[in-house]
Formats: sequence, structure tokens, C-alpha cells
Amino acid sequence: MGKIKILPDTLISQIAAGEVVERPASVVKELLENSLDAGATHCGLEIEQGGMKLLLLRDNGCGMNKEDAKMAFARHATSKIATLSDLTNIRSFGFRGEALAAIASVAIVEMRTKEVNSDVGHEIICRGGEFESEKSVGCPYGTEIAVRNLFFNTPARKKFLKTETTELSHIVAVVSHVAIANPNVGFELKHNGKTLIQASATPSKQIRLAEILGKNILGEILPVNFKTESIHIHGFIGRPGMEISSKRHQYLFVNGRDTTDSLVAKAIGNAYGSRIPGRSYPMFVLHIDIDPAEVDVNVHPRKLTVKFQNTQRIFRDVFQATNQALDEFQAKMFVGTEVQSSFDKLRMTANTPRHAQRDMPSVQDALTFTENLLETERQPGGLKSQPIQPTILGQLANSYILILDEEGLAVIDQHAAHERILYEKIKAGATNAKMTSQQLIVPLSIDCSREEAVFLHEAVAHLKTLGFEFDEWSGNTFVIRACPTALRTQNLQKIFRDFLDEMTGEAPREKILPERILKSLACKAAVKFGMQLAHQEQVELIMELQKTPNSATCPHGRPTKVLLTFAELEKRFYRRK
Repeated sequence: MGKIKILPDTLISQIAAGEVVERPASVVKELLENSLDAGATHCGLEIEQGGMKLLLLRDNGCGMNKEDAKMAFARHATSKIATLSDLTNIRSFGFRGEALAAIASVAIVEMRTKEVNSDVGHEIICRGGEFESEKSVGCPYGTEIAVRNLFFNTPARKKFLKTETTELSHIVAVVSHVAIANPNVGFELKHNGKTLIQASATPSKQIRLAEILGKNILGEILPVNFKTESIHIHGFIGRPGMEISSKRHQYLFVNGRDTTDSLVAKAIGNAYGSRIPGRSYPMFVLHIDIDPAEVDVNVHPRKLTVKFQNTQRIFRDVFQATNQALDEFQAKMFVGTEVQSSFDKLRMTANTPRHAQRDMPSVQDALTFTENLLETERQPGGLKSQPIQPTILGQLANSYILILDEEGLAVIDQHAAHERILYEKIKAGATNAKMTSQQLIVPLSIDCSREEAVFLHEAVAHLKTLGFEFDEWSGNTFVIRACPTALRTQNLQKIFRDFLDEMTGEAPREKILPERILKSLACKAAVKFGMQLAHQEQVELIMELQKTPNSATCPHGRPTKVLLTFAELEKRFYRRK
């Protein structure tokens, strides 16, 4: 008997499912896209145990008759394409049959569906790729699909699923993206009976953004509307100064399809240029409407990316659309100001290193530093024999604190140093039975996105051990009544927003541990690179650092201090060998 053989259909389907169904969120994406293709104006999703036990989707789309309902579970069956040329002109999201065949091969799937003008609906139950039953039933028009016990027959795949909270966060992200792309469709998401997303159909893209990302987003975005004969780029970008520490708030939709594209992200980033701080990312919700023949949506098994035919044109148009929106905003900001003054300032900034653009060190700082060294040099015995009292010389580039002492010139990274100080203070407070929280005179309301709310529900217990006190007003609004005494309450809103942005960003949810929460809070609350500090603030920071444990590095392991010794200086100036 030969070694090469044809695999059974069930095994072929399970292998194919591996390309489409990675986790419960993959199932949600496929089912939602099928609902949208069916013309649904409302999609209700109920899940249990992060989707591992149950994923149930109800839509009010066109529904199917008995024949189509059964064919939808067959491999390579679809109502979306008929010829090869259709693949280059795809306007739908997916192939209903392709998705259901893959999902049904690794789960128990129950489907009830009815066409609008039909008197009776149809129920089909499929287990592990095999039809179990089918019958006529009474049901509302549209389609209801329940996916139970995902990967029940493929334990090797099931063991790679993460925690319930992790899988839930991926589902929330998928529903959020689809909801943002389709404001004209209502969406509801419930997990273990609790409503996480409730978004009614609306003609307003801004209202939908507020429902999904939180109301505070409305004051931080600028409209984009750029149109030529061949392309329409529209949506929103973040205002300059809106600091985002991850790419989590970058949404791209090509012909309505949720996707990612590094070329588009780079074009937008280039348009911002120095308008945003280093190590930050621009926020955008961008729609690109283009001839389907000019974009390939089948370059990824799960259609997570697309391929543009004319990449140079896409880059140019996206750059121009973004730059136009930013220029219009800038023009409104500076109406009535002197043009020459703005130009001179812009030219000076362009010729200044990016890390030093916020505030250059003063001439007096440099003179003071030089005079101290010269005075020491004049002493009998030179640099190495005369004791020097530690002296703060000032700030360099509003980022480093310069100190002259017996060893030489010490350069302190103000952000890393303050980060270590805050980390140790908050940590000590959390382990101290007498830990005190600072009550806020006015409680702080935090309006979260859906993803942030899911994270906070998980992290609230850890945050309370650090000194926070919370009230929950609704599913996505939290009120902070107290915070750790080490945090600066006057800037708590920004600190906490930056913290949420980082913690719900790209990192795997399994790493969200108390230690990581502590590090992130310390980082977001610390003084920033490029922040000007008064002399007394510099003194206080150095004094705090001297009595802080583990002060040689920040909590992430970066050094807080770099020392240029007098011996090194003498060697560099050839005063010693």
C-alpha cells in the first residue's frame, strides 16, 4: 500500500479550521462578518466563559431557506462568488459556508434561520463536522448561531487557549472594531449575563466612537476627509499632543473591512512628524474606500491584512489626507498670530534634536558647570586631591540633572530616577499595614473604552491593594475616590489614562500581574523626559533618590545614573595615561 493517501473530509476540515479559527474571537469575527453580509441592522452576542463554553449570535439579516441553510455547512460552498474574476472584485466580508464549515469541524454548532417572508424556520445541528439533526422550527426572521465547546474534539488546540479574561478581551476588541466600522448597525455583547457593549444604530460616527472608546475621545480627535476620483479617505485622527504609548488606538478599515497595514500607519506617522513626542503613536480611525480591484483582501487566511496594488499612491494620499487635517487644525489654533514668529520658532525646532525640542538648557547652566570645574582645577593638587561638596549644576535638555561631586560628573535620568522613587514608595505602602491613601477632594470620573473596562474589572482588586479606592457607576465608568499618597493628584486624570492605555495595549493579557501594574503606574506618574524642573524640585528628587532602595536602576532595569569620573576626564584630555 502506498504512503500517500487522501485525508478524510473531517480531518481536512479540522486542518482548514486551524487557518480560520485560532480562538473564540476568530469565531466572533467570522460570524459578525456573515451577519453584516446578510444585511443585519442588529447583532446580539452572548458568550460564556470567554467564549470557550458558548458563543451565541443573533442577527436580523436576510436569513436562509432550508436548502441554503444546509449548504452553508459544506466546504467550498458560498453565495459570495461564482467565477474567478469575482475574487478581484470582492465587496463582501467573507464566505458564509467557508466559515461555518471550519467552525463546525471543531465545535458543536446549532443554527436556526428564517427568511423574512417565510412562515417557518429551519434548525441544523452539527457536531465536529458531522450533521446531527435538522428540522423545521418556529423562530424570528434572521439567523441565530450557537457555537458550543470550541475545540472539544481537538484537545491539542484547546490547550493553547488562554485564560477566560484573556479570551474575553480579544472578543471585546473584535466587537469594538466591527462596531466602529459599522455605526449604522446596532451591537450588543453580553458575557456571563453581564452587558459589556450596548451600541444602538446611529448615523453619527462620533457617537459610535464615544460609545466604544469613551466620551473623552470626542475632544481629542480631528476630522479627516480627502477625496479624489479614485480614493476616499475619511475618519478621524488624534489631535497633536495626544500621547498614545501603543498602537492599540489605530483603527483602519479598507472598504469597510477591519485590517492593519504598516504602510498606512507609516504614512500617518510621517505626516505627524515632530507634532507628537518621541516613542508615541498617532491615534487614528481611518476609512479608505477604493476600487476593490485595486486591493487584495485574500493575502491572509483570516483576512487580517490587505495588499494594495499601488502602494506609492496609497502612501501619498494617506500622508496628504493626514497632513491636510493637521494643517487645518493648526490654522485654527493660530488665527491672528504673527506668521514670521511662528515660522522662526518652527525653523528653530526643526534644527534641534528631537529629545531636546521642548526646552533647551540655558547658557547659565553651561557657564555654572564650567566655572565649577575650573574652580576645582585651580585648587592645589588639581581635580583628584580636593574634596568637592555635591553640587547640582542644573538640568540638561530638561531631561537630565547634572551633579558635581568627589567622583566626577554624575548625570541623572530624571524620569528613571523618579520612576524608581515612586515604585518603591507605592510598593512599600502596599506592604505596610498602616498604608494610607490620599482621599480626593473631588472624586475623579474615568470614562473607559470597553476594552479598558474589561481590564479594570480584572485589575481593580490589585489596584485597591496599592491604595486606590473605586466606585463603579456603570459598565464602563469608574470613579476614583482615593489614590496612593505617592501619586500626584493634580495630574491623576492623565496618569490613569496613560496607565490604562499601556495596560490594555499590545502586551499579552497573561502578563497583567500586580508587579506589572505597579511598574506601569510608577512610569506614568514619574516626571517626563523634556519636563522642566525648578531648582528646588531637582534638589528634592536627588534627596529622595539617595534614600530610595535599589536606586541604581529604574523598575524596568535602565540605569538612573551615569558617572563621568575625573579620572576619565583626565584621560580623555590626555592628562593621564
